[in-house]
Amino acid sequence: MSKYHKKEEVNAINIQLIALVATVITAIISIIITYNQKLEIEEKDTLFTPKDSLKITLFNRKLILILSFVFLYVNFILLKISKEEGEDLKPYNLQIIASILIIASGLIALYVVSLSTTENVSDVENPIV
Repeated sequence: MSKYHKKEEVNAINIQLIALVATVITAIISIIITYNQKLEIEEKDTLFTPKDSLKITLFNRKLILILSFVFLYVNFILLKISKEEGEDLKPYNLQIIASILIIASGLIALYVVSLSTTENVSDVENPIV
């Protein structure tokens, strides 16, 4: 592997590390929103108003979608490096397909939340799969 490719791969990994930290933050936000829903069901004081909860959920979904694009970008970088190095491209192509499917599901999830009212935001934040 050339020095240029090593540097490019290290940069891609750095981007991935930052995106992974942001992914953990989105998970924490989801946990907080779910906890807020629990408080609401138990008729206790909630952390957020329903309107604020909807805003936070919309922000979280947008952040998840942005992160999905970042991971797709990293996959394209790694595919390019592997192609130039003459490696097997099948794993990288499959990873790109997976990233595209994640983006599609992220778009659907964002659309569902954007249609939500403040009364049902917690139901769509953590849907049962």
